[in-house]
Amino acid sequence: MQTTPDSDILVATQPLPSVLLNTQTDRIEAFNIAAQRMLGAGAVERPFSKLLASDIALVAVFFDAVAHFVSYTDRTISLMGADGQPLRLQTYGIQHQPARVLLSFLDLDELDRRNQREELNAHQSAGLMQWQNIYGFFREVEAQNRLILEAAGEGIYGINAEGKATFVNRAAQEMLGWSSDDLIGRGLHSIIHYKHLNGEHFPAHECPIYESFRRDKTMRVEDDVFWRKDGKPILVEYVSTPIYDHNVLAGAVVIFRDVTERKENERALREALAQVEDLKVKLEQENDYLLTEIRSARSHTGVVGVSSSIKALNAQIDLAAKNDAHVLVSGPIGSGKSLTVSAIHEASARQRRPLTRIACDQTDTDELEAELFGYRRGAFPGASRDTVGKLMMAHNGTLHLDEVSALPAKIQARLYDVLKSGHVRRLGDSSETPVSIKVIATTSRNLAAEVRAGRFRQDLYFALNVLPITCQPLNQRPEDIPYLARHFLDRITRRLRLPKARLTNANMSALKQYDWPGNVRELENVIERTAILAQGGPLRLDLQVGKDDPDARSDKVMSQEDLRKLEIENFENALRRAKGRISGKSGAAALLGIAATTAYSKAKTFGIDVTKFATD
Repeated sequence: MQTTPDSDILVATQPLPSVLLNTQTDRIEAFNIAAQRMLGAGAVERPFSKLLASDIALVAVFFDAVAHFVSYTDRTISLMGADGQPLRLQTYGIQHQPARVLLSFLDLDELDRRNQREELNAHQSAGLMQWQNIYGFFREVEAQNRLILEAAGEGIYGINAEGKATFVNRAAQEMLGWSSDDLIGRGLHSIIHYKHLNGEHFPAHECPIYESFRRDKTMRVEDDVFWRKDGKPILVEYVSTPIYDHNVLAGAVVIFRDVTERKENERALREALAQVEDLKVKLEQENDYLLTEIRSARSHTGVVGVSSSIKALNAQIDLAAKNDAHVLVSGPIGSGKSLTVSAIHEASARQRRPLTRIACDQTDTDELEAELFGYRRGAFPGASRDTVGKLMMAHNGTLHLDEVSALPAKIQARLYDVLKSGHVRRLGDSSETPVSIKVIATTSRNLAAEVRAGRFRQDLYFALNVLPITCQPLNQRPEDIPYLARHFLDRITRRLRLPKARLTNANMSALKQYDWPGNVRELENVIERTAILAQGGPLRLDLQVGKDDPDARSDKVMSQEDLRKLEIENFENALRRAKGRISGKSGAAALLGIAATTAYSKAKTFGIDVTKFATD
């Protein structure tokens, strides 16, 4: 090796094991005797990279720092010692010449051993009298604070600088199962702190309690273990504080708390949360979803009708249910798109998992994004808890994107990424979660036209439009009207416990002649309103509006709240006629054609005071 005399002298005079390294050739060009002794006689002849016990990438970062700062100190480099074991080192690097670095090594383990020897020698040289004074100091501390020590709920014990117990309070004795006589004067580390929870040996020189009075600092540990007399572990958190008697180190006072139950609860909670995550938050998914919508509000899942369009629709539903391809259902408002979604889901292998619906025409983009993707606590102002998004709720189930054409462009891009990758990331989360979902999107608009107009992403359109289904308006399949009308009439009479009613030929003729601008939804509304008003009498349809006045026709459609008001008004009229009586031949129940118990229940549900009708 070619080195200059100055370099040899520089390395030889270093107080620590040192080498001069050529970083370009990876060779040690000079070394001192201490380095040869630490690394082994033949080691210094080998390439430096062969001596490494640490990641070479960390070494490269260290050399970059030396080149930049001229000198640098770090603990990332570990070398193999002469005994073949990795050395725990503090490495000092100095840029000596271009491509040459002077490396000096401090063996931290040897430093600890030397400090321990020095401390032991210092303790021994202090003489017996000093330690008798320290022991007396601990006895005085214990005597002065006995009431406090014995009343404390935490375990408290004192140790001298040799690690031997000087006092142990009652709580500590109860938690550890050892009596005071068992412990006083004995090294506590070898009794209660000698191994880790996994069974590995716990050397005394690594103990934070010993560290507190060796380094003169308070040590706080929140996850450790003490061992009871019966051999069982208790999980503890403790504070070890060094104490002094007239500026002479006396030892330490340790205050600890048994947190076994709390840690076990935390562990059980973590396992439960992990299981929830592994199962794609199954429990949270279903519990949250029960608060919103697990199933469609409709009580049926079958598609009613005999027309050719309905037969074609049923065939398309069967096809869509047999595979996991995404579906796009289009059609005018009220034509049965949501019912088609429910039918596909119920006929598929995903029927045991939720059918999750989200309205894409929500006005607030941020709220829609949070509802769809979910969020972590603190992701945005007001995010006070972790929330599962609809995408994760629909894992192994079906996601219904209602009126997908209204989806904001920002969310369109994120949704396409989810469909393409099969992973979803909650707002504020750094990790992605795999999801398996079948998406059924519905729209009353021409989505292809929306794509051409630049309002809808083409890639998302193609991803959703794998199996297109079109729901025809009701006026294009009049042969289905009688079947739908009877279906709705039977359902409303059962749900509201109304007297049985039937549709006459005149009713059917009127229904067929009407144009139904509101489609199936309007037909259902008309039948429900007519049945409530009839109360067992003949059904009188109010469909006189002509086809040339769609606005006037739409005014005839009543909301559920309107229907409820009509039912309450009709119930009060019956009470008024019966003079406040519910039961009996002339009571309100008989007039309405319902059981007296049902009438009493309705009065309670509607909040009607029956007594006020007795004087009418």
